[in-house]
Amino acid sequence: MRSHCFARTWRQMDTIAVCVCTFQREALLEACLSSVAAMALPASTAVHVVVIDNDAQATSRDFVESLRGRFPLPLHYECEPRRGIPCARNRAIEVAHALKADYFVFIDDDERVEPNWLVSLADYCREKGGQAVIHGAVEPMLPEGTPAHIQAVYQKKNRPTGARLSTCATNNVMVPVRVTRELNLRFDERNPLAGGTDTIFFTQAVRQGIEIYECREALVRETIPASRATLGWLSKRKYRAGITEAWRKRQGGRSGFSIVLSALLQCLVEGIKAGVTGLCGLKHLRNRFWLKACRSAGVMAGMLGAKVDSYRKIDS
Repeated sequence: MRSHCFARTWRQMDTIAVCVCTFQREALLEACLSSVAAMALPASTAVHVVVIDNDAQATSRDFVESLRGRFPLPLHYECEPRRGIPCARNRAIEVAHALKADYFVFIDDDERVEPNWLVSLADYCREKGGQAVIHGAVEPMLPEGTPAHIQAVYQKKNRPTGARLSTCATNNVMVPVRVTRELNLRFDERNPLAGGTDTIFFTQAVRQGIEIYECREALVRETIPASRATLGWLSKRKYRAGITEAWRKRQGGRSGFSIVLSALLQCLVEGIKAGVTGLCGLKHLRNRFWLKACRSAGVMAGMLGAKVDSYRKIDS
């Protein structure tokens, strides 16, 4: 693993680009930007907000342009006509570079930031010397009437501030621009509608010496639509995550045979446990075991060359 020890300190005035990628979800985007407009700002920073519209028809242009005169921060709109979330993220990186930003931050268009969110990210980044990637906490906002056994799936154990991560997602993350300038890392566009490109991006960053830390205080809340509050959707999500995990396992040097065999055994064991607990009416446990089986099935499928288009259809 190569080590990149950037001689980096937080300057007297740094520029942060807060980037939001969107696709035909104006209502969610409006709520997201409203929360960004109301947030506190870190000391000694210039903050820009960048909206990347991943729709060739530029359907969000008029809405974003209508905010310019009353938005409290510099607001930038760019249309990325090539469909796919990695293309949109890479366009955001280009804009951050053009703005001469020192850091860029990704959040999703279905998230709302807490008032002290960016201050917490920036303060913790300062604490780490301005060199590390900082990932914040994400709490789900489920629709009313969501069954308790589905709520339990979304109630993840919070990682403590300071936890060292091997990878992370772009759902709430601050990245030093040097990661993309000096390491020249970009999101993989070869399968633009597939999920997991953020996991791959940050895995590569860690392998090149970048550190990633968790910051629980930097909180965003994610709106979960009813279509995602089902065991069926969660099963597909875990399966897709397994396909991405297959890539990580291959990169780790394990033989393909051992990966497939291990995943097959895990799938069988977890599937049996899911069946037994389901028959006993223990839905919470059934879901846990079943989703583990789905992930293992995804690992097997990924090792056999399967790909999935996670972003072909976007829930609004």
